[in-house]
Amino acid sequence: MKRMRFLTLFVLCPVFIFTLNWIRIHWISENVVHVYGWYGIIPRTIISKFKEETGIDIVYDIFDNNDILEAKLLAKSSGYDVVFPSFIPYAARQLAMGAYQKFDLNLLPNLRNIDGILTEKFEQNGGNRNYLVPLFWGTIGIAYEKNVIAKILPGVEIDYNTLFAPKKLKKLFHYGVSFPDEYVDIFPQIKAHLYKDAKKEDLVSDVYEYCRYLSRIRPFITKFSSSTITADLLSGDACIAIGSSDTSWRAMKIAKEVNKEIVYVIPKEGGILWLDCIGIPQNAPHKENAHKLINFLLRPEIAAQITNHSGILVNVSNARDFIKKEIIDEDQVYPTDPNVLVRLKLGHSSKNTEEMKYEKVAAREWARFKMNAYLG
Repeated sequence: MKRMRFLTLFVLCPVFIFTLNWIRIHWISENVVHVYGWYGIIPRTIISKFKEETGIDIVYDIFDNNDILEAKLLAKSSGYDVVFPSFIPYAARQLAMGAYQKFDLNLLPNLRNIDGILTEKFEQNGGNRNYLVPLFWGTIGIAYEKNVIAKILPGVEIDYNTLFAPKKLKKLFHYGVSFPDEYVDIFPQIKAHLYKDAKKEDLVSDVYEYCRYLSRIRPFITKFSSSTITADLLSGDACIAIGSSDTSWRAMKIAKEVNKEIVYVIPKEGGILWLDCIGIPQNAPHKENAHKLINFLLRPEIAAQITNHSGILVNVSNARDFIKKEIIDEDQVYPTDPNVLVRLKLGHSSKNTEEMKYEKVAAREWARFKMNAYLG
């Protein structure tokens, strides 16, 4: 009996110690920063180096869509110190609702590293660097398997004139055509293609115009997905897709290993610019640690590790000096030409009543369009 008790204690003690340690790190210790972000953005090397330099543990929880993050932010207390929301339309709306606390700029000397055209676009669309850091970015463009497209549409330049043309898309239908799952990743591209005058636009009526225009090609879209582009292009389930630059880069990288060639292009009319931010929620329990982590991520050599790991670009000056050549050499994946950057479109930020109405109508009509039930 004594032996059994000893064995039981022998087995349970490590579990008990582990549990106490977990509780200490997650809920008691002040040497911790609770982060809520996307899967795979922050590599383990960064987490380890931050702990080594500061003694602060990063507890990283994962969300897979912005709605989940928003629900937690708008609750009384999320329990998180640092969050990574998408700017359009989420963070812009959350900022207006008072979801984020103002930065202590004395604790963020590296905030000076985010000056540039992307930050200008962020501020022009309702962003405020006193509350949010526009750190992560990329583009939404067109990814395609080169050999398949060359065979079906020889000599055709891939741009919106290809994707939005029924006769051309019909030829690609049997090889797979993938469009984004969310309207925010397609409507600005349609707007660019239609050359609408932004000064005269009526946001809500534009939604109906976009859907009517797209209804011509709806029969030839085989899939709506923003997360399976890499697998679809590599498996042959799609020969062409509208998708993000980081996802496309990963597909390009893997394709080379299996003797395929995937190409990513930003259409000449201008692709979509996406920005993900860093913010500190109101009532964050470890505000000083949150500032330390943000300032750490804004160091060029640290920020570059994010790009090298995931293909997600970083809005940090001089980070390019530390980014892998294989990424820098892909000028469509990593655009630096000011003429290209200035044409990148951000969606509407829902910072006023009209834009919030647009968002509601756009989500509803896009859902109808995907279900092939759009009647105009």
